[in-house]
Amino acid sequence: MNKSISALLVLLALSGWITGGIFSYYSKVNDDYVTKMAGENAFNIIEQSLKNNHTEADILVQIQKWKKDGWTAQTGSIITLCNLDPQKLVDWVGKNNITKICHQEE
Repeated sequence: MNKSISALLVLLALSGWITGGIFSYYSKVNDDYVTKMAGENAFNIIEQSLKNNHTEADILVQIQKWKKDGWTAQTGSIITLCNLDPQKLVDWVGKNNITKICHQEE
């Protein structure tokens, strides 16, 4: 009887260890997905807000207006893109202006 209880406890501990590893892995996968989608959402907000601006100068002026007027959806999306993937801003502005946009004082 003692051996069967010991074996059961070992199996229980092993299954808990395996289950913990699986949960840990899928938690990391989920965190990566959430981070990716936060960047996608921010990109979509900025893309829709800039659809009528065609030149880089117009875009920079628009971003300054957002910051001055406190447009939090747009400025928050810019901050998110700057933190997660600043290269996505290359769709709208040149690499030199990315530094200006991401490191400007508000």
